[in-house]
Amino acid sequence: MRIGRIRFLLVLICVSAGLWIAFAKLVVPPIIESAYRGESLSILNNMIKKNMIQRQHENPISYYLQKWDRLTLHYLLNCLGICLLMLVVSSPTFLRRFRRFAGEATPGSLGAIRMWTCAILLLTLSWEDLASIALLPVELREPEKGLRYGVMEYFYSLPIGFESFVTNGTSLRVFHWLTELILFLGAIGWRTRVVIPLAAFCAFLLNGILIDYSFFWHQNLVPIYLLFVLSFTPCGDGWSVDRLWKVYQGRPVPAADRGSPIYGWSRYACWVVIALPYVANGLGKLRDGGLFWWNATNMRSMLYHDTLTPREFDWAWSLYLAPAPDFLFATLGVFALVTEISFGMVLFSRIARRILPVMAIMMHIGILLLQRILFLDLILLQFVFFDFTRIRKMIGQRLEASGGRIQVLYDELCPLCLRTVRLLACLDLFARLEFLDFRRLDLNDYNRTHKLNLTSKDLEEEMYVVSRGSAYRGFDGYRIIALALTAFWPLAPLLFLPGISWLGAVAYRYIARNRLRFLSCHSHCLVESAEGNRSAGAAARNDRDRGFGYALAISGLIFISSYCWLHRVEFYPLTSWHLYAGLDTSGKIAYRKVLARYESGVTSPARLEDTIGALALDGRYSPLLRKCFGQPIDVAICKKFLTTAGLAYNKKARPGGKVTHYEIQKWTWDFRANPLDPQRGTLVQRLVHEIDRGV
Repeated sequence: MRIGRIRFLLVLICVSAGLWIAFAKLVVPPIIESAYRGESLSILNNMIKKNMIQRQHENPISYYLQKWDRLTLHYLLNCLGICLLMLVVSSPTFLRRFRRFAGEATPGSLGAIRMWTCAILLLTLSWEDLASIALLPVELREPEKGLRYGVMEYFYSLPIGFESFVTNGTSLRVFHWLTELILFLGAIGWRTRVVIPLAAFCAFLLNGILIDYSFFWHQNLVPIYLLFVLSFTPCGDGWSVDRLWKVYQGRPVPAADRGSPIYGWSRYACWVVIALPYVANGLGKLRDGGLFWWNATNMRSMLYHDTLTPREFDWAWSLYLAPAPDFLFATLGVFALVTEISFGMVLFSRIARRILPVMAIMMHIGILLLQRILFLDLILLQFVFFDFTRIRKMIGQRLEASGGRIQVLYDELCPLCLRTVRLLACLDLFARLEFLDFRRLDLNDYNRTHKLNLTSKDLEEEMYVVSRGSAYRGFDGYRIIALALTAFWPLAPLLFLPGISWLGAVAYRYIARNRLRFLSCHSHCLVESAEGNRSAGAAARNDRDRGFGYALAISGLIFISSYCWLHRVEFYPLTSWHLYAGLDTSGKIAYRKVLARYESGVTSPARLEDTIGALALDGRYSPLLRKCFGQPIDVAICKKFLTTAGLAYNKKARPGGKVTHYEIQKWTWDFRANPLDPQRGTLVQRLVHEIDRGV
């Protein structure tokens, strides 16, 4: 079977290569010639036109044909490389040996990753003020490059009014709310097959709009990658509304406590997505900065520059370490480099998955404290590598030892009761509940053992919950269950409000009296049927086939990441992860300060974070400040930004507290020659811009 698959891949490779060469030589050249004459599709005509504008001269048609020939060979070689990788991973030996690294996982493990990823993006994107993008002039989108960052260029080229959408604050606000709603639905697992891809696209688009007006920052990229990967996995099989609905309907679902290679491969793909950026970043430092990237002077340069550059955080802890010996800074560099380069070991070692994520969290906390850059998404994603099953079971055992398990007495002949029991069993995170069919109990013995006085008539009319020697019936029983199940904790306080007890009792009695009308019992009422009915052999064969596909997908992720790293691709959402990879041992840094002059005549440091919300985080306005001392066209863009920021601030300012001028200062500091300089350098340039108060 697998030999036949390899032969099929070989034939597919040859056929695909032939079709590509025929397409590249016979179809594309006439299209290029027509686009050169402006007679092709508008998007192709614009690409040729922009290329001419960038190079400031008209290239002959042969230039574009030769460029396409080079691209043809480039793409062909890369595709052949991918195919060779596919042949390697498709071999039985590779799959057999590599499968042990992926292992098996439960549906809940993958579902927890889905929930956690959506929750991280929901948290981090909720901080954004996307609607304020509409306040910014369109000239701020890097016009001197002629291109926007990555695929966002194509959205602006579409004839659907994307430009109007981005410049409309109301539409951006609605889109922001919609994205948050979709991420919430993804977290709870509602219709995951549709919602997760949609959440990935919305988060990608929202992030891209923000990047388009600032610079290519990397926060939230990894969670977005994860959502794209999760879109192709059965991540809705665990910890999801989809699973609960299937359980309630009596449809088969994968066993919650039974591991499967499919979920193991899916989880492993998520690990790969998280690990690759760290490895690429570490190798990028060695590639650009050399073996001594961790040089103390280089580390001081990066830390001091980020501390003195305006950001949303105000502390300056790096400057307090200026008298510290170089050994301390070199140690920080070595720790970061070792953590990033060795992070790939989480893909192969269980011990590494216990140590390296903790080291990564420590590294990111250090970056926050010493460089004032918050990678909250990466800090939280480290918990994906930990297995909390033992902790969960230990908590359940402690709770059971302290107060015993809560016994739920139900009627197996009641279809509504059976479905309710199945749902409660799915939500019982700490195994706090024990379900007992009262018809199978020796009721006299049970009453004698628990010192109760329950009758068959009582149990037929209402569900009873026995906790700590006391019996609670109907709605009171559900309140005890709500306190025991974590999923109901947000609602539990509401169940104890005045008057709720009476309303709940009335509603429960009505449902109990009419429960046989709501549902009829057929074959799927049996609790055991909820665990699926596929034969073991068919399931195993399906797992092997899907495991092969996951192995190819993982190899594809590694290939794409390696390609981006080798070719330094920075094309949103793709990146080579060359962050802080340079080496600067000059001992000198240049940074900027922002001052504001107010109506009162007072001049003081200003926080541009309080102006345009979309640029408030991560120093996103920093590239605009650098333009203040560039070419005349750059200075004009800087002044437009300062005007927009000043007007936005003045709308919220108190009377008499409006800004009249912004002053941007450029400072240089030779920290090697003057490490304890209280001024942190000397002022070399300044730009004073008046805010038009009449607008």
